[in-house]
Amino acid sequence: MRKKLLYIFFIFTLSIGKAQNPQFSQFYSLPLFLNPAFTGQTYEHRAAADIRDQWPGVATTYKTVAASYDYNIVSANSGIGFMALQDNSGTPSLSTTLAVLSYAYHFKISKSAEIRSGVQIGYGYKSIDMSKLVLNDQLYYNTSTSADPYLSNMNNHIGYLDLNAGALLNSATYWLGFSAQHLNKPNTSFSQTEGNNQPIDISVHGGYKFILNKKASRLTEYFSPTFNYKHEINFDQLDIGAYYYKAPLNFGLWYRGLPLKHYAPGYLNADAFSFLLGVDISSDTRVGFSYDLTISRLSVTRSLGAFELTIVYEHAKKNKKTKKVLISCPKF
Repeated sequence: MRKKLLYIFFIFTLSIGKAQNPQFSQFYSLPLFLNPAFTGQTYEHRAAADIRDQWPGVATTYKTVAASYDYNIVSANSGIGFMALQDNSGTPSLSTTLAVLSYAYHFKISKSAEIRSGVQIGYGYKSIDMSKLVLNDQLYYNTSTSADPYLSNMNNHIGYLDLNAGALLNSATYWLGFSAQHLNKPNTSFSQTEGNNQPIDISVHGGYKFILNKKASRLTEYFSPTFNYKHEINFDQLDIGAYYYKAPLNFGLWYRGLPLKHYAPGYLNADAFSFLLGVDISSDTRVGFSYDLTISRLSVTRSLGAFELTIVYEHAKKNKKTKKVLISCPKF
């Protein structure tokens, strides 16, 4: 009974607590989610899709699907884009859907470096299936419905406005970006009680590309160490790793966590090792598969890790590709 009550408490907390951002291992394949300043950082057209299944061994698994499209308006030094995302988490069918419009502007500070800035405006929609919640009074009185007055005043869906912004220092070999999500701190609580606003989520990311070989303007081999630091209220996370690309294959290895920081005695800030294999199917299309090996106390045998599959399509007219476009970041 104690285990059941703990499980119920966890699900109930999940359903009314502050929303968290979805987690992606291949965040560079979905750049509009990482930083709106990446909008239009492509030759002309770019479309991307990502599907992630996190902890499939746990009953309350997390599944996230996202897709984006952006376009580089060369004549206006601008990029425009759109992103849609749906995240499903937990037994009570807690679902979050987000649709975002994105814009970025860039200007050169030297022949091989530029500064980019971007903004996003989005609409979020959260819903929960209350019929799949089982609370302690239902177990105690053996009833199908709960008598908790708090639940009777709680909505099963909510919509909200979401604002994001970001900036990026970018060159042909290095990049350093900063982004902030939920700048307007929307209230995403089903009960709409005060103090349940979505906190601002900050990301600092960057890296360097060591070019090992290239043919004309096309890179055929490089090594790229990168990082992505995220912070929200009192919680933070560091993804640090590297990519090795040798056409047409891309390999990646990441560590997620802050090993020197403890949130509680005996609980290391260590989440997973991420392994990536990417393939260039053609000059326009590439796919990537990654697996997260859980190293936290949840353990890989219980969680079965996380699986993620991405596909990215970039296309431009031949005369468009002759224009100078500074693209430094890894493909995944």
